[in-house]
Amino acid sequence: MASLVRAYKYRLYPTATQRRLMEETLETCRRWYNICLAERKEAWENEKLSLSFYDQEKGIKVYRQENEYAARVVYAALLLTTQDLDKAFKNFFRRVKAGQKPGYPRFKGRDRFDSFGYPHYGNGYKIDGRRLKLTNIGRVSVRWHRPLEGEIKQLRICRHAGKWYACFSCEVEPKPLPP
Repeated sequence: MASLVRAYKYRLYPTATQRRLMEETLETCRRWYNICLAERKEAWENEKLSLSFYDQEKGIKVYRQENEYAARVVYAALLLTTQDLDKAFKNFFRRVKAGQKPGYPRFKGRDRFDSFGYPHYGNGYKIDGRRLKLTNIGRVSVRWHRPLEGEIKQLRICRHAGKWYACFSCEVEPKPLPP
């Protein structure tokens, strides 16, 4: 039987310093998303060249060297931001091909970018007792209101209405329903 992906969302209680660092990370990821979108747009308009995820992944290292805030952000968070943009373009082209209203990917303003993430467990984050350890941010308090089940695949740190949340994607084995 195939495995399922289940999401678990927990409220975070960061200190003032951790909140500032999370906002800086969010802003850096937003700027990287907009830079990648601008690169793709210019490459297509000027040279009719379509950039891939791998073309833009190479630019993360340069971006981190040139930008002091980006140097403090974990590589994995910028990598996931690049994957998000690539997914937006794939969905755009899928809708174009299907004849639907396509909706070209947009540049993200401060109010339109509310999450950053880590693609693999142990690469930028780790559960440390009752806290969530985020690289370059620290050990953040979490309200664990239910147990995590399955194997953790991905983590998203989301800001919603001024509050912070950790959203885990876990791979779980399906359990048959009782008769």
